[in-house]
Amino acid sequence: MGFLSGSHPAAPYAAMTASDDDEVLREFLLESSENLTQLDRDFVALEQDPRDHERLSAIFRCVHTIKVTAGFLGFPQLEALTHRGESLLARMRDGKIVLDGAMTSALLAMVDAVRKVLASVEAGAGEGNDDHTELVRELARVGVGGEATEPVAAAALARPAVAAPTAPAVSASPAAAPRSPPVAVAVAIPGDGAPRAPSVADSTVRVDVVLLDRVMNLVGELVLARNQIIQFGATAKDPAFAKAAQRLNLLTTELQEGVMKTRMQPIENVWGKFPRLVRDLSRACGKLVELEFDGASTELDRTIIEAIRDPLTHAVRNAVDHGIETPEKRRLATSSPR
Repeated sequence: MGFLSGSHPAAPYAAMTASDDDEVLREFLLESSENLTQLDRDFVALEQDPRDHERLSAIFRCVHTIKVTAGFLGFPQLEALTHRGESLLARMRDGKIVLDGAMTSALLAMVDAVRKVLASVEAGAGEGNDDHTELVRELARVGVGGEATEPVAAAALARPAVAAPTAPAVSASPAAAPRSPPVAVAVAIPGDGAPRAPSVADSTVRVDVVLLDRVMNLVGELVLARNQIIQFGATAKDPAFAKAAQRLNLLTTELQEGVMKTRMQPIENVWGKFPRLVRDLSRACGKLVELEFDGASTELDRTIIEAIRDPLTHAVRNAVDHGIETPEKRRLATSSPR
């Protein structure tokens, strides 16, 4: 995140105005939400290929960023929780341990817990009232096979008095469930030493959808006015007026096409949560499921994207729950005489 620099941020933060504080917090919440969605996909993919060092480094950097920023903004629970996850990832990065299903489940539970804390912060309820002590212990246990080797501040993990809104959480998958085959999700992340492309923050501008819809409505009104002028220009005797009408027609058409493109989103945005969803369901059901995507770059209008999100999620759930048999049933079906 662009505003993270230096190892002692307390002094510059104290000098910020209230509006600066709000802007930093808003940016933190926005970027963290995007990063958590990416972490869901990356953890599922890393579970299938634990030797993917580039992906592991990207995950480590993401968790580290959230941890440092949480300390910067004064969120001790969030800092302590991500610190434990970072410690587990550091052991993987150093080659001391290799990611397995239990570690993946614990790290995904950490992602869910971070998401709940951020939702509580955004709602103005502080860090919430959830106690993450057991999760921190689990992250330590799966990494070293015992209790934490680093002390965790009790005050940081104690349940605060402020109530937080509850958010849906995915139940943990059985540790003994079989691992799924490789998930076909490709995420290109440059290595630490590779030249870096411009970040999303440097190359994009986030626009409120309400403002975007208003611009779209204004363009629609402009098209209607354009049509009236063209009709009038067809009967006018003034060549200069007719030329101006043609120019207006061209510019309005290009503007309409440009605004329409701003509403288009790749269908891949709908699929962002599917690898995590399939991974958790397959482990809970004891099934082997391979998820493949095709046509991720196909673009649809934002309203259509939102309309198909829930039906597609329901279809994927049903496919895993009811459309795919367990390995035992599959073996019996293939071995039984026809």
